[in-house]
Amino acid sequence: MKIADPKLIEFLNNVKSQYGDDFTNYNYNTLKRRIAIHAIKLNVDTFYLYTQFILNDKEIFNEMFSHFSINVTEFFREPEQMKIFKDVVLSYLETFPYLKIWCAGCSTGEEAYSLSILLLEFGLLHKCQIYATDFNNKVLQQAKNGLYDIEKFDKASLNYKKSGGENEFSDYFVKKGKFYQIKKKLQEKILFFNHNLVTDSIINNFQLIICKNVVIYFNRDLKDTILNKFDNSLVSNGFLILGSCEFLPNQFERTFKIYSKNSKVYQKR
Repeated sequence: MKIADPKLIEFLNNVKSQYGDDFTNYNYNTLKRRIAIHAIKLNVDTFYLYTQFILNDKEIFNEMFSHFSINVTEFFREPEQMKIFKDVVLSYLETFPYLKIWCAGCSTGEEAYSLSILLLEFGLLHKCQIYATDFNNKVLQQAKNGLYDIEKFDKASLNYKKSGGENEFSDYFVKKGKFYQIKKKLQEKILFFNHNLVTDSIINNFQLIICKNVVIYFNRDLKDTILNKFDNSLVSNGFLILGSCEFLPNQFERTFKIYSKNSKVYQKR
């Protein structure tokens, strides 16, 4: 399915008017790929017909909304980065009397629970509050349930060890049939809630913000807007951790110093 940019822009503006959700500053190539996949599922072969389905059926729009939500995550993703977080960043965060952490674009929760595990092992979880946010209510519900496919357990366990985990990964879960469920003590310090990075206001006074491979799906203007939000949400000397495919544009060099360039760990000046 070929989609010309002007037609896509018209469609996105119509979606914004109809439903209030703004995708106009997302990366167009990413949106086109997602629309094409969704159109196949709907058995639709023209973009015009696809737009009619979306604009006239809220349930189909909700399906598209889920397709636009990028839910690629895993426990202890990018373990080398998590090792730096454990060995270096946590030692600095330990100096704060209380910690507020924002896990933005948390998807199904693995990132937030990984943080919770490392904070527990470092002896800091008791003085933390982790805010885990996403704009997709479906994945947030999965995150709140804390149930994960046992087939992915071996890789998660390996990532945990590479991240400097001190115990057995299985210590933090209860096996339930074909799933494993995160223990309640690791859930208690995490607040999962809906927050849209594009349209919602900032959340303030964080010592750490972690947002992996989310802003890569935005265009340059929106990317800068989101990074400014993170800047305004961090306390002085707070940390920002991005995904391996992301970087801070040059204009943020005055605001952040590179704490670990290869691992995309930055500290606010």
